[in-house]
Amino acid sequence: MIVSYSPGRIRLRFKELKNVKTAELVLRRLGGTPGITSVELKPLTGSLLIEFDITALPPEELIASGKRELEKFGLHLELPPL
Repeated sequence: MIVSYSPGRIRLRFKELKNVKTAELVLRRLGGTPGITSVELKPLTGSLLIEFDITALPPEELIASGKRELEKFGLHLELPPL
């Protein structure tokens, strides 16, 4: 679920990210994405904060790419209009 969004920054929350192994896998996968400048994960709350360069990685592309990656872990992202 998208908790908050502003240009260059998106916060997601999934109960599945409370699992440390899943959280570490997601962190590694997203951290290597070109255009993402920072990924912060808090397994205690299942919160994932992604900061990105909107000129290198447009929000639509980030969300589409992130949705595909997260679905590999069984995490389904609900997409509100940006």
